[in-house]
Amino acid sequence: MGDEDELPSAGADRVIERGDSYDHERYGRVEVTGIWKGIDGVDTTREADEKDVYIVRYAAEEDGERVDELTDTLEEFLDAIE
Repeated sequence: MGDEDELPSAGADRVIERGDSYDHERYGRVEVTGIWKGIDGVDTTREADEKDVYIVRYAAEEDGERVDELTDTLEEFLDAIE
C-alpha cells in the first residue's frame, strides 16, 4: 500500500473475476461481466473522494427476466455478496 493512512477495505482479501458468478443479496446468482479501474470522467459518483474507484458490472435475473448492465462500486458489490 502506498500511504500509511491507506487501510485495506473489508473485502481486501476477496478476488472478484470477470466471468465468475456470485450470490448477490438482492439479485441472487449474478455473473460479473466487466471490471473497470480509475474512471476519470463520469456524470455522477457516490464516493467523490476516491481517485481509483473500481466499478463492477454484472448481469442477473429478476422476476424471471434477465437484467443486464447493473453496476456497483467494488465496495458495494463486495458488501452485497458477503
